[in-house]
Amino acid sequence: MLGAALAAAQPPAAIGGCTAASARRVQAAGQAIWPARAAVTPRRRVAAQGFLSGLFGGGSAVADRQDQAAGAVEDYSNEQLDEVLLTEMQRDGGSPAYIVYRNGAVVDAAELESLCDKVGWPRRPLNKVAAALANSFLVATLHLEASPPASSAASDSDGSSSSGGSSGSGGGNGAGPSSSQAPGRLIGLARCTSDGAFNATIWDVLVDPEFQGQGLGKALVEGMTRTLLRRDITNITLFADAQVVDFYTGLGYEADPQGIKGMFWHPRY
Repeated sequence: MLGAALAAAQPPAAIGGCTAASARRVQAAGQAIWPARAAVTPRRRVAAQGFLSGLFGGGSAVADRQDQAAGAVEDYSNEQLDEVLLTEMQRDGGSPAYIVYRNGAVVDAAELESLCDKVGWPRRPLNKVAAALANSFLVATLHLEASPPASSAASDSDGSSSSGGSSGSGGGNGAGPSSSQAPGRLIGLARCTSDGAFNATIWDVLVDPEFQGQGLGKALVEGMTRTLLRRDITNITLFADAQVVDFYTGLGYEADPQGIKGMFWHPRY
C-alpha cells in the first residue's frame, strides 16, 4: 500500500533498469525512523502533518485512516503538498536544521549533478540536465535549511496543516514553494513527466547518502504520487532496478500488472 512503509527499507539511490510499475490509489500508514547522525541530530519534535506525519512518527494519521470505512477511496483534491516541513533537527553545534519537501522549487542543474555524483550516477551534460528540469511536469525536492519555511510559521499560528502553497493543477514543475526564502542545501529530488491529464512517469529519485535510511525516499515518492492524484492523474508509472522493487511495492506500485511489460527502443543502426 502507498505509504505502508517498511522502516528498514532504504530509499533508492537511482531509478533505472527495466521493471515497469504502476500506482494505485491507496492510503498512507506506517512510520519511519530517524536515527542519530554525526552532523545532524534529530529532536523529538516531528513537524510534518497530514499524510506525511505517518512517515515521521505521527500516529494520528494512521488512527484517522483506521476509522475510515473499509475500501473507501481517499479524496486527494484538497491536500496541500507544495511545501511541507518534514522534521526539525539539531546540528552538533546546537543550531536547528529543517528538512523541507517542496513541489516546484527552483533547482540548479549543477547542484543536482553534484548530488548525482554523491549517489554514483554518471555525469550528464549540464545543458541537458537543465532542459530535463525545465521540461518536467513536476519536480519535488528535499532541502536542508537553517530556518523553517514561511508556510510552517503560518500554520503554527493558526493551527492548520504545515503544508502550504497552491493546489492548482497546472504543469511545469508544480506550483512552486509558497515561501519567498531561497532553498537551502539540496538533499533529495524526484521529477516526473506527464501529459497533464492521464499519464505520468516518475524519474530521477535520489537522496543524499548522508540522509538515506531515514524515510526521505518514501516522502519524495509519496508526496509526488499524492500530488499527481490530486491533479487527477492516475496512471502513474516508473522504472525500478531489481534491488528497489520491494521499496516501490511498499509504496503501492505493482511490477508488471496484468502482465504488462515495459519495452525500450533498441538502436539497430
